[in-house]
Amino acid sequence: MIVNSRVHPQKRKGIDENLPLNLHVFFDKKRVITFNTGFRCDGNQWDGKNQKMKINQVNKSGQSSSYVNVQLKAIRGAVDTWAKDNPTGTKDDLLKVLRTVAGKKEKVEVQSDAEPETFFTLFDKFLKERKLSEGRYKHYMVLKRCLERYGMHTKQPVTFEINVQSFEHYLTIEHTLFEKQDEKGKNTIIGLLKKLRSFIIWANSNEHTTINPFKTFKIEEAKYGTPFFLTIAERNHLYNFNLSHRKDLAVQRDIFVFQCFVGCRVADLMRLTPANVIGNFLEYVATKTKDEQPTTIRVPLSATAKEIIKRYAGSEKLFPFTNPTIYNSDIREFFTIAGLKRMVTVLDTKTRKDVQKPLNKVASSHIARRTFVGNLYAKVQDPNIVGSLSGHVEGSRAFARYRKIDDEIKTDLINSIE
Repeated sequence: MIVNSRVHPQKRKGIDENLPLNLHVFFDKKRVITFNTGFRCDGNQWDGKNQKMKINQVNKSGQSSSYVNVQLKAIRGAVDTWAKDNPTGTKDDLLKVLRTVAGKKEKVEVQSDAEPETFFTLFDKFLKERKLSEGRYKHYMVLKRCLERYGMHTKQPVTFEINVQSFEHYLTIEHTLFEKQDEKGKNTIIGLLKKLRSFIIWANSNEHTTINPFKTFKIEEAKYGTPFFLTIAERNHLYNFNLSHRKDLAVQRDIFVFQCFVGCRVADLMRLTPANVIGNFLEYVATKTKDEQPTTIRVPLSATAKEIIKRYAGSEKLFPFTNPTIYNSDIREFFTIAGLKRMVTVLDTKTRKDVQKPLNKVASSHIARRTFVGNLYAKVQDPNIVGSLSGHVEGSRAFARYRKIDDEIKTDLINSIE
């Protein structure tokens, strides 16, 4: 096996400064490895014929050409030595040598004569490595389809050099360009851009690219209205309301009330089994944060929660759950039947202005979680205690949305300084 290597500045469209110097390794004239050496220079500082930086040059990191050339020579020399000593060696064996010589700790990019990785193949690889929950995976797939349609609209392949401002504008008008696409609210668009940024940061961290368009683009902060939730009296009224004429809704009502007493997300609610009930506590690991900060959430079970669990005992799952869509539809229906129709202030996702709507028209599974958090906070006014029960990570900005300080708390606060 004949092994050769060459160093080339990475090609970047329209950019000729501070280019990464990549080592390309060939086995019998087939490129099998592209290795980021960790050094950079401008395009006009590179001597391709002699495979080194031109003399008397200094790169953007302040490294002299003589220093960079010595390091590159050592890396290429390691390839030559390895090839002589390992005539039947593999690219993985060589990579270990290169990482040692270059002082690399992270995984480097490997390319072979297979099809080169594209923006979208890397996106799929990103999703696979992240091990996302089903809900979050679906959200990322929404982003992927938006990016694919954006490419169709611009008639240009989507790359890491994507114009984020152009893509953001496209998202605001996508519903006018493609059938069956609903108009997206500002918060939805912000969420999609944040997911795109996460993917690009991952690609940079794993050396799939050095391009990050978000370095010059700032994502707006999402705007949320004041959280609304059921009072304890409303929750109890719903639980005691006679739904014997609609046994299907009675089941969904019980599940909803249980959720009001434990505060878990609907994705976690669906996964619960009798094994999650340990003594007088419900224990589970929140799906949304299990990959980043896996923490067991331990919630004491109230008498009502225990009563509901007992009512549906005997199956593999804790409750006979349907699916999130039907669940949300049923919630709005039994809210209507039970007369929970008070007006609440919600944020219009399109105009980002507050509007008044009846509770039964905007109710969803998340109102159960807000009911749990909101009523607990009114009692203890300690975000750390409430967060430990709801699964919010310490310091979570999202948690602030649930901490509705009602008029009674405000009044007590003012009275305390008289």
